[in-house]
Amino acid sequence: MNSDSIQVPLFWQTGERQIPPRPDNPEKFPKDDSRHWYDMEYAGWHVRKLPLPESPADGPKGKSIVALVSGIHPYSEDFQEGMRRTAVHYGINLRILLSQWDSNHQIYDVDEAISLDPDLIIIWIDKIKSGSELIGKIYKAGIPVIAANTLPDDEGFRRILSWTGPDDWTQFRLLAHRFADLMNNRGGYAVICHIKGTSAFYARSWSVITELKKNSPKMTLLDMKTTDLDLEKTYLQVKRWIEKYGNELKGIVSADDSVTQMGINRALVELGREDVLRVASGSSSTGISLIRENKCHAITYQLAQQDGALPLKVAVDWFNGLEIPPLRHLPVRILDSGNINLLVDRKQFVLDADTDVLFQYILDCSADQVRGFFHELINGFSRSIDVSMEFFRGFCIEVYANLHHIIKTAKLDETAIVGSYEGIYKMLFQQPTLEKSITWLENVSLRIISQLSIKRNRHGHLIHQVISYVEDNYHIPMSLKTLSYKFNITAPYLGKLFSDETGETFTVWLNKLRIEKAVELMKTTDLTVREIAHKIGYANSNYFYKLFKTYMNINPGEYLALLKEG
Repeated sequence: MNSDSIQVPLFWQTGERQIPPRPDNPEKFPKDDSRHWYDMEYAGWHVRKLPLPESPADGPKGKSIVALVSGIHPYSEDFQEGMRRTAVHYGINLRILLSQWDSNHQIYDVDEAISLDPDLIIIWIDKIKSGSELIGKIYKAGIPVIAANTLPDDEGFRRILSWTGPDDWTQFRLLAHRFADLMNNRGGYAVICHIKGTSAFYARSWSVITELKKNSPKMTLLDMKTTDLDLEKTYLQVKRWIEKYGNELKGIVSADDSVTQMGINRALVELGREDVLRVASGSSSTGISLIRENKCHAITYQLAQQDGALPLKVAVDWFNGLEIPPLRHLPVRILDSGNINLLVDRKQFVLDADTDVLFQYILDCSADQVRGFFHELINGFSRSIDVSMEFFRGFCIEVYANLHHIIKTAKLDETAIVGSYEGIYKMLFQQPTLEKSITWLENVSLRIISQLSIKRNRHGHLIHQVISYVEDNYHIPMSLKTLSYKFNITAPYLGKLFSDETGETFTVWLNKLRIEKAVELMKTTDLTVREIAHKIGYANSNYFYKLFKTYMNINPGEYLALLKEG
């Protein structure tokens, strides 16, 4: 029986769920932690956000992002690679700072990141409490922040644009079902926990314990210990368990499938207990190899590169002025010997086929890059011998959905581009080869570019109307997103028109205009700096201070003092 046959609620497979009611008597964590497991599992789902920075809605190209990553680990290395690949795709300047799994080190990294004055910061927090405090520090600096991989608490969630990463609680509840199946729903087990103080510590231990207690009451928790993701500590702990519990120990759940799992396996081999069933959090290359060698029996599975790419993609959506979700989870999967070939062998192909990149190429009217995208797509499918027709159809639907969105939002002639609705299914799914279906999607993309180019020329006068409106109304809250509603045009498209006309992004142009108006007010009124900031459209006076100094090479207070002296 593999993980695909486990009967679990549908939302565990799709990631779509609602917050369940709070239990009347939720089980508590150890005495030194008063939080309920329910509050930890649903952190961030119901918080009221503080005022967040507005999107510039002018696209990701040329933006600077600093990513704070906890440290070096096989999973972390792939995570960083996913970030780098995505940054290159979108023309983002990315800098990664590693804290070496040290909360104190991450404090210095945050200070360095703020000093670099990036357009956005991504943070993989080291510990829940200290991480939320650091998020607050970034928020106070006026820099938008996205949290990734490990969860902050509710206070942290109030100050972030979004959080992205694996749904640890859901995955480990699903892993508990697979573990119970392997254990025949009976016997003693132990848990090697993640580092204390991290969201993974709670999710990767208490989700399993509470799920097994509810659904497999004949399984007994013998002990749970953290070994700080250290091989030697794990090895010694497992030896102590075997010496203490003997054959009563039937299975081990581990919060890590690489270094920690290697320590577990070393102890089991040495003491002749390879009969002990092992499941773990994945999914490093080490864990995948252990599954193939039957030295680990199931792991949670998400692509580390996809985990790293996800916060960058959310940042791209935000830079484009699109609405972003408060949480964005990776798909929930369990990997075992029954599905390893299906999932892992498809990995590289899925990572290469980035439909968001295609979306940006089309908006940029870059026909050559669109042709290159589809050429690589055809090569990718031809290399992937394990791609089913169902997967191919689903992928084509995803691509077409993006194309259809562009057609509708740009108000293009849909019939001229794709023909009749009845013909879409035929052109996609009744072609003699996969290559012909992909070629049809390519032709649709190129026809969209053709219509966009024509419409863009007609809209040459529109940008002058927008500039005139902004010059008259610069003092009210404004972004490309709000302007797009007023002028009935998509925000990314308007941003493109604006930068083509002025040579600057909308945000830079607006900031310069407002600073000019601020200087006029300083010269002609007795308003305070805070009053001036509000009068020219900045609700956050700290942000105004930073911008003023950027453009004038002096802070506003000092500038006012010089005017009075003169």
